[in-house]
Amino acid sequence: MSSSWAVLEKDLRLLWRHRTGWLSALTFATISVLTYSFAFDLVTAEVKPLLPGVLWVTFLFAGTIACSRSFADEVEQGTFDALLLAPVPRTALYVGKVLANCVALLAVEVAVMLLATILFNVPLLTPALVLSVAVGTVGYVSLTTLLSTLGAHVRAREVLLPVLSLPLLVPLLIAGVRSTSAALDMPNGDAPWTLLLVVFAIWSILGSALLFPLAVER
Repeated sequence: MSSSWAVLEKDLRLLWRHRTGWLSALTFATISVLTYSFAFDLVTAEVKPLLPGVLWVTFLFAGTIACSRSFADEVEQGTFDALLLAPVPRTALYVGKVLANCVALLAVEVAVMLLATILFNVPLLTPALVLSVAVGTVGYVSLTTLLSTLGAHVRAREVLLPVLSLPLLVPLLIAGVRSTSAALDMPNGDAPWTLLLVVFAIWSILGSALLFPLAVER
């Protein structure tokens, strides 16, 4: 576990130094929410039923923009190969990467939810909604971190990651939207969407952790 914390600390420092990807993701998310707010003002006064879809689509594409750089900078500089030579389990490297990406993406999501609360006049930073977003983010980041490893050595990695990840993330997107709707006290049927979100997150974490040592071998 100490190895994972060391990787986390290193990655957080790198994310701060090379923050172009995450700033781009935050800029995209901010512009998206602003655009949606102006568009909704033109067509409807009741925006609450539309917010779950707005939030999750924004989170999905913002995370794709940011996570595509998860390994790219280290691969380009040759430091990732040196990291693989360190006498630590590969799974520990993966856990550290996932934690760093989760911290960064959750910061972006909280900023977006705060902005959406102001623009749409709907309280979004509630415990139930934050829980749904946090669980979905863990599942999302676990999967995209693994897939960004596969595309780290490809020139068109910014295009490859969405192609690989979006079909696999459809269950997460559906469960996240439904779970968010329930957190906003909207009619949502009887399906346990939050439980499905948790199941997807567990599947994503375990499957990606098992496949990561194979993915970094080339």
